[in-house]
Amino acid sequence: MRDKMFLVALVTAAILASPPAAYCLGIGSPGRTLDLGGSSISGSFGLTEMEVDDVDVESKSIIFKGAVGAREGLTPYLKLGFADLERGGGFQGNLGFAWGGGVLFELVAPGERSGLSVDLDLQILFWDSEDGGSSIDVLEGQAALLGSMKSGGTTGYGGIALTAVEVDGAGQDLDESTLGHLFFGVDYLIDFNWYFSAEAHLFGQDSITLAVGYLF
Repeated sequence: MRDKMFLVALVTAAILASPPAAYCLGIGSPGRTLDLGGSSISGSFGLTEMEVDDVDVESKSIIFKGAVGAREGLTPYLKLGFADLERGGGFQGNLGFAWGGGVLFELVAPGERSGLSVDLDLQILFWDSEDGGSSIDVLEGQAALLGSMKSGGTTGYGGIALTAVEVDGAGQDLDESTLGHLFFGVDYLIDFNWYFSAEAHLFGQDSITLAVGYLF
């Protein structure tokens, strides 16, 4: 138990020590497919920095996620919450309503000995943000290929992701579809139901996401 708590603390410290990052499309919580008929709900806080059309933008988000094991190896999920967008020296948006969802596909089932699995995560998120009388709409999509390994109540994961971002309105129109980056994270099962998740995206998109969730 002490070793697991030390691992979670170490990964969390490393993530928090990384540069504050722009959003928003965290993959964990949990970073694996659910069992058939299983479900989970989580709440997360995320910070992000990235370049869109060579322009630096920042975002923070509060997102609630519900997932269900619809069939073996297939976990669809819904995201609802709030997110903003800030453009240095320009638009300083507030937290606006965010909604989206995605699906996690299990490509390779966990090995009996290694516990290693491979998954594909596809998701989108839409939100709006206002600065005075100006309003912008943001659409972000992401495809991520990840490998994860479970050991006891701890699941470590990482991989590569491709992100597309579109910003419209208030003279802030930006469009970027070639954002590639790496990510890593850890899910830690606190007890039989509660879990903690920490995740970082680096190299092309700097972001951190911390989440707490419940497995049904």
